[in-house]
Order: sequence, then C-alpha cells, then structure tokens
Amino acid sequence: MSMRLVFTQILVILLYVAVGFVAGKARLILPEQRKYLSGLCSNLILPFTILSAASQQVDGRDMAALLAAMLFTLALYLCVTGASLAYHRAKRAPKGMRAVCTSLLTYPNCTFLGLPLCRALFGEMAVLYNISALIAFNGLFFTLQYGLFTGGGMNLKKLLTPAMLSTAAVIVMLVAGLHFPDPVQTVCAGVGSMVTPLSLIIIGVMLSESRIIETLREKRSWLIALLRNLGIPLLALPALRLLPMGADARLCVLVYLACPCATLTSIYAIKCDMEPEFAAHTVLLSTLLFAATLPALIAVGQAFL
Repeated sequence: MSMRLVFTQILVILLYVAVGFVAGKARLILPEQRKYLSGLCSNLILPFTILSAASQQVDGRDMAALLAAMLFTLALYLCVTGASLAYHRAKRAPKGMRAVCTSLLTYPNCTFLGLPLCRALFGEMAVLYNISALIAFNGLFFTLQYGLFTGGGMNLKKLLTPAMLSTAAVIVMLVAGLHFPDPVQTVCAGVGSMVTPLSLIIIGVMLSESRIIETLREKRSWLIALLRNLGIPLLALPALRLLPMGADARLCVLVYLACPCATLTSIYAIKCDMEPEFAAHTVLLSTLLFAATLPALIAVGQAFL
C-alpha cells in the first residue's frame, strides 16, 4: 500500500469531517439532530453495511483469520483494561476517573471512523474485520466496562443491538455459504454505503460542539490520546504479527486498533456523571491527532508486518 493512498484517504476523511464541522457551526445540524443521526447511523445504516458483507466468499482459512482477529482484539482490550485499573488503583484515583481513563485507553472508534477508513484502504475485507472488532468491543464494553461506569453488573440487553443481530446473521450466512438474492444485496450495499459520509459528518458536528482550545491544554488528555492512538497499537505489533492471516489483514486489524478514543466513552461519562468534560476533551484530542498518528503507524506496520 502506497503512503500516497493513505494520505489521500485521510484527506477525504478530513473533508467529510469538515462538512460536518461547518454544518455544526452554521447550526445546519443541531446537537439534538446530531444525536438522532448517530442513532440512525448505528441502528439502521451500520447493520446494512454489515449485512452487505454476506456477498463475500469465505473459506475455512478466512473464518479462522476472523476468529483469530476477534480473540486477539478481545485479549488486548482485557490487558489494557487490567493494566489501567491496576495503575489507577495504585495512584488512588477516584472511581469516576478510573472508569473513564480505562474506557478511553481501551476502546477505539473502530466503527464510525475505523470502518470508513479501512473500507477505503482495504476494500470489503474491512467489513468482515470490523465484525470481529464489533464483537470484541460490544462484548467487553457492555459487560466489564458497563459495570465500571454504573457500579453494577453487566447489561446483556445492550448486546442485542441491530448491529450485533446483523453480525450474528452474517456469521451464520458466511458459515453456511448463503447469500442474499441480487436485489436484496443491492439494497444492503446501497444503504450500507451511506455509513462512510454520514458517520464522518457526525464526527465533524461533534467537533464543532467542542471547545478545541481548552482541549489542547489538558496534559492528561494528551497522554491518554497518544497511548490510545500510538502506544497501545505499537505494543500489540509483535503479537499481531503471529496471527494466521495475510499482511494486509494484519494491517487492517492494526488500523482498527489504532483508532481514536470511542465516542461511546464520552456518552457514558456524561450519562453517569463521571468526568464528562475530561472524557469529551480526550475523545476530541484523540480524534484530532488521528490524522497525524495513523500514517506513522501504517508506515511502521508495513515494515514490521
């Protein structure tokens, strides 16, 4: 993969984000409308994107690679969660800060930002590996991380989202070798293709609602953002190299792991009143830094993987 392609796709992403930023500043998309669009994207358009992956032909080796990617991602999330909790407990950090920092470090924005980028760089293969990332993300966030935020137990009902249900359907179809009829596949692909512009416009609107200058002053946000975008993916590189898949697939998984902090962390920080401003600042900073950290990480990944 040429770095020119990488920079071109990053530029395309930034232009989509810029559309959302201008729309937000001009009040063409209000905060409540942005929340509605986020729900539309995650509950309707993303499931169609996932369902469109049923058109792909996969064999036993491909399924083994997807399973390996999912287990690897899940193991990495667990390791980061454990290390973060141990560190913040040793520092006697308040409960809210422990929960927020752990979520910021562990969970990347692998759907709204990672999926559009990986589809552009790696083709439809990226949708399959996003399925692996989605299972690992939701499986851990709504069990262990949900308990950290709420102080209660896991919320298994949160796993029954349209995206997870469509993921289960696609896995069954891929294993059974089933495919949608051409008209249905055309609709799935058409609706699913909207996930790229809409998700990136939503991110732009979110950025327009934030105070960027204040974000740049947060020293702890810088540390967490750099660890999330660069440190953790670099630490994962040696183990990632051992996964039973091709170099492009490994690089695709690496890009998902290198995505900025998930916006879901900010949503739950606000909902549970746990350091909401710090969470929002860190998500914003991590997203802004992504344009600079990703090319460097891809260059390292191409040399190492």
